Amino acid sequence: MIATLGRSIAVMAIATSTILTPAIAGASAHGTHTSSDTTTTFASSSDKPGPWKTYYQELAIYVSARKQIAQTFRAAVAAAKQEFDTASSAASTGAESATARAAYALAIAQAAQTRSAALVSLGNPPTAP
Repeated sequence: MIATLGRSIAVMAIATSTILTPAIAGASAHGTHTSSDTTTTFASSSDKPGPWKTYYQELAIYVSARKQIAQTFRAAVAAAKQEFDTASSAASTGAESATARAAYALAIAQAAQTRSAALVSLGNPPTAP
């Protein structure tokens, strides 16, 4: 969990830096060059979306989708835990407690299956150029 959080923070830092870098570099990338007789105006290549910019945009979308999948899974687990707590506190026999535990385990398994299907559907992260 901590390693995933660290990677997510690193990815977001990289994505943020790629968004901000063209704006900072853009101030010096556009301009005029004046020689003794001619004036040349040029534009930087950052005017066009390059492969790295596209990659980082796709990566940000991918990371956001992974976070949404994880959040949905955590919400399903929390709901299952809440239902288990309610059912187990109301259980008066061993059979009712066992039923509550089985329902909890089934809900966790279904949440995990849904998460796995969503991750498979999402596919692999984008590849760097």
